[in-house]
Amino acid sequence: MVLSDLTKSILIAALPVCFTLYSLYSSYLRWLESPTRGLPYPPGPPSVTPLNASSVLPRSQPWLTYTKWAKKYGDILHLKIYGQHTIILSNYEDVVELFEQRSRQYSDRVRSTYINLMGWDFHVGLMPYGDKWRSHRKMFQQCFRPKASLAYRPIQTQKIRDLLNDLLTQPEDFFSHCRKTSTAIIFSTLYGPDLTAENIASFVQIADKAVSALNKSLIPGATVAHHIPFLQHLPSWFPGANYKRQASEVKELTEQMQDMPLSFLGKGIIGGTSSQSLISDLLENCYTQKEYDIIKHVAATSYAAGADTTASSMITFFLAMTLYPEAQRRAQQEIDELLGKGPRARLPTFEDRPHLPFVEAVYREVMRWRPVSPINDAHVTTAIDVYKGFYIPKGASVIVNNWALTRNPDKYPDPESFKPEHFMDENGNLNDDDAVLSFGYGRRNCPGRHMASATIWLTIVSVLAAFDIKKKKDETGSEMTVSPAYTDGLISHPLPFSCTITPRNESIKQLIQQPATS
Repeated sequence: MVLSDLTKSILIAALPVCFTLYSLYSSYLRWLESPTRGLPYPPGPPSVTPLNASSVLPRSQPWLTYTKWAKKYGDILHLKIYGQHTIILSNYEDVVELFEQRSRQYSDRVRSTYINLMGWDFHVGLMPYGDKWRSHRKMFQQCFRPKASLAYRPIQTQKIRDLLNDLLTQPEDFFSHCRKTSTAIIFSTLYGPDLTAENIASFVQIADKAVSALNKSLIPGATVAHHIPFLQHLPSWFPGANYKRQASEVKELTEQMQDMPLSFLGKGIIGGTSSQSLISDLLENCYTQKEYDIIKHVAATSYAAGADTTASSMITFFLAMTLYPEAQRRAQQEIDELLGKGPRARLPTFEDRPHLPFVEAVYREVMRWRPVSPINDAHVTTAIDVYKGFYIPKGASVIVNNWALTRNPDKYPDPESFKPEHFMDENGNLNDDDAVLSFGYGRRNCPGRHMASATIWLTIVSVLAAFDIKKKKDETGSEMTVSPAYTDGLISHPLPFSCTITPRNESIKQLIQQPATS
């Protein structure tokens, strides 16, 4: 149907009125439902509307603004975005109380029209709390629980050995090597070794575009349609409604992301040519369409949640070692004492982890110093709650500012510096602070965290055993400046930087080229 210019003008003019009426009606319903309407919301900045959004909402890296707000308003602050309530937490004890002790009412997710429009509703981490989420989560737990993750160690060991070889031959490309390694570990675990490099590259290109669009959209206030459901009904020609066209383009990518590798693997299973893998095992015992859909969703979520985040943490390690050589030297000394030096040395294995406490502290500090998720995916309350005298309404989004938690000077003195000593006690032993905040909280924590931790740790200890990482020098012999700058988005990546990566000694080449063992 073709609308006249007059009709379009009337519709455009009516939009602010519709928005105001919707906000007033939503507020009235919440007021009627509240048995504790005499209690205050937590303090916070002014409510966000289309008129003041640009002046209130941070334009980039919102965790920095949230941290400033916490200092002004308190560790529990309230922000109303386009009529929806958002609670931002900046204290670890509050996070544990709400997400762990009260997990029953703090484990839902935002029912986002925009996420559905983009086709990301398959993502297990974004599913609303309920039976569908439980069935998907159960399969995730079966595949990636600690005992099951032990079976993937040979793959992790071999791919990280391949990383060492790549660093030996092309050290300047360490960014792409980290990404390649992270992707290879997940792909080989999920689908086996049969996918060709061309198949993988094609899939990664599609998936990365879809993941990038998702990460940008999940920042609070980034997309109006994420907060106002009725906007989904606006035609794509409507001013400001170009998000519908963009969402449609992303949905094509998410559908391909789910179907491409499973289609390839399914043909191999039918033809009897596929190798054993996690997904092939699941498919061979799949008897219903519902089970097939769950397998497809779990597989796609595993890549979306794991490849990007793991690669980011690996690159953060290289950045930290470039900027803090003393931490590198101390870790290497510990490794040498356990594994030996020169011709008698060996490369580390997973069995060495309990015997390398300072390396473990380096791993924990990598995850703290620049958390891959500076803010977490929002949880949503399923019931009204009262906490510390504040009213928290049903349906409120509750966000943890991981950045603020990792910047607590009482817990981490000099928090901006990279100091593995943050995780050591006065006797030089590891302390009990082993929580990785980017892995999430409560019933919504990352089910793949055990595998991710193992991959990042083995990368750290293997690279430290084999290479020295230093700042580059210019033509005058002076060290070049390296800035710890990061991207925006829910998943934050180090921006490109340069460093030198050189073998620690001549015998390391033979070690790297030896067959890997788990």
